[in-house]
Amino acid sequence: MATLKDLLAGITYILSGEKAYNVPSVCLKYGLESGEESEAFQSRRLYVERRLKGKDQLFLIDLAKRIVSDYGDEAKQLARILLSISPNGVFSISEITRRNIMDELYTLGNIAGKYDLIDFLKRIWNLDEMPSTDSRFDTATGDIWQHMINNSDWDDVYLFERYLELLISTDEIFCRFLEQVVHPLIRDQLEQIEYVSVLNERLQKDGYILAVSDNISGFPIYKVTKMTAGVNGRVKNLIFAAIGNKPEIIISDSINNDIKIVKNEKNCLVYDREIPNTGLNWSDLVSWWADLNGLSINDKPTEIDLYKRLAVSLGSDPEKFLFKEYFKMFKDIHHKNFPAIVPQVYLHYDPYTLKTRGNIPVLPRQRMDFLMLFSNKHRIVVEIDGKQHYADDNIASPKKYAEMVKADRELKLSGYEVYRFGGYELMDEKANSKVVIEFFENLFIKHGVKVHSAL
Repeated sequence: MATLKDLLAGITYILSGEKAYNVPSVCLKYGLESGEESEAFQSRRLYVERRLKGKDQLFLIDLAKRIVSDYGDEAKQLARILLSISPNGVFSISEITRRNIMDELYTLGNIAGKYDLIDFLKRIWNLDEMPSTDSRFDTATGDIWQHMINNSDWDDVYLFERYLELLISTDEIFCRFLEQVVHPLIRDQLEQIEYVSVLNERLQKDGYILAVSDNISGFPIYKVTKMTAGVNGRVKNLIFAAIGNKPEIIISDSINNDIKIVKNEKNCLVYDREIPNTGLNWSDLVSWWADLNGLSINDKPTEIDLYKRLAVSLGSDPEKFLFKEYFKMFKDIHHKNFPAIVPQVYLHYDPYTLKTRGNIPVLPRQRMDFLMLFSNKHRIVVEIDGKQHYADDNIASPKKYAEMVKADRELKLSGYEVYRFGGYELMDEKANSKVVIEFFENLFIKHGVKVHSAL
């Protein structure tokens, strides 16, 4: 573990490496007191040390981060000190996350994919301009060829962590490396999906994700991007699969936001368990349903019973088609370990009926067609638009359409992701099965959910 003294020495080494006549202006640039140029000519090291004296640790850590960012490779030793003294160092992607990612890649193997190793590395580093550490060669290209290909006396750990120093490289280089690892020129799509899923599981810890940014000939290109903040707060009341008359709900404990259904209780379901950080899976719903009804968790009839109860809440053929196709494709592949798609979820709740209010609604679109929870924060709304969303008796209604898009805007501003299918898209079951599957595959890739198509 580095000390504050080590940090001071590292900063001093970099700044005092400037020409004497530049040292005062460089110090001033970093918020240090200015002094006479003659003082710097007497001793650049002492000049810098005097201006660092008495600075607190937070100031010095921030100063070191700025210096590492500005000086790049010249400040590698300072970066090492910073990583040790400050867990996140200068990087947004921490050393812990980088180490975990590299361990995953070593396990998966074949980092260079379909490319020759040297050609792969040149997509990230300019090896022909990097100096050799071996007197027999002029550049890093010769080093790597000799030790990784000709003699094979280096392994991947030495190459990437010791020689190329990925763990202390800038975020830009580390992200470029990851983007090339999953590039469609490097590996085919099934393998690409596998690598993206594994890497995203680690990147998400620091708030980043490999997301589709472009494509080549229909093959996705991924870029490391900052994850959206998502929805604030935690899921407290998941009321869903509503059928028949609206349930009457009261707040039984307003301090804890606990609710109680006092009428028409069997007309909807209430999931009352904590949503895990990994989101709500089908296995979570099955376990809850089994406990609620005194059934065996591991029995197939329990799953069938829950599936039928959810399906009966669906009102239109397109909704039923999407629900059926989702389960048909992903249930066989993942058994119970896939995200639950929850139908007819209350987003808003008005205790009074529309008739009681004189046909004047106070809350738009009280229910969502489907909700998926990839975490408490990452909530996905899927809507199937029938004529009732934009027309009155087959006559287009600008008012209804405006209300729909206004409600979407509010949801998106709250952090939800909203995706719409036109009901017409899902009328031809045979032709449109692929539409549904490809949508969910791409959604899962975006959020780092492990999934492989059976198509």
